[in-house]
Amino acid sequence: MSDAPRTPDAGLDAVFADPPPPIGRFNWGAFLIPPIWGVANGQWPGVFFLALWVFIDNVLRGPRPFGIWSTVAGIVLAGVTIGAQALYAANANRIAWYRMAGRVSPERFARRQRLWGIAGGVTVVGMGVWITLFILGYGS
Repeated sequence: MSDAPRTPDAGLDAVFADPPPPIGRFNWGAFLIPPIWGVANGQWPGVFFLALWVFIDNVLRGPRPFGIWSTVAGIVLAGVTIGAQALYAANANRIAWYRMAGRVSPERFARRQRLWGIAGGVTVVGMGVWITLFILGYGS
């Protein structure tokens, strides 16, 4: 396999090929904030995770028509969603690189994805603090 940049004309082989060495395999930005990362990187399936998390929130916090089984279903669905997000993040760099090859260098792409990971971490921590303060009553 050559080290030449992959262009959209390279076909499906380029999509499934590993990205160049400076680009990591797992994308923390795609894992932690898939709806935002997906739109920004042209991967619209990432938006689907937002709808899943809203549904899971409604299942876990809403009325429980099936008693404890509603809670169990919500927890199982949350686990499956986290697994699906991990699978999405494991393949995100490969697909994003395929879309960006020829426009940016691998080093710049890797730096940009590291910044997405940091932004995802800051977002998750900020949301955790906000939710904690809201639950403790500081939001009212």
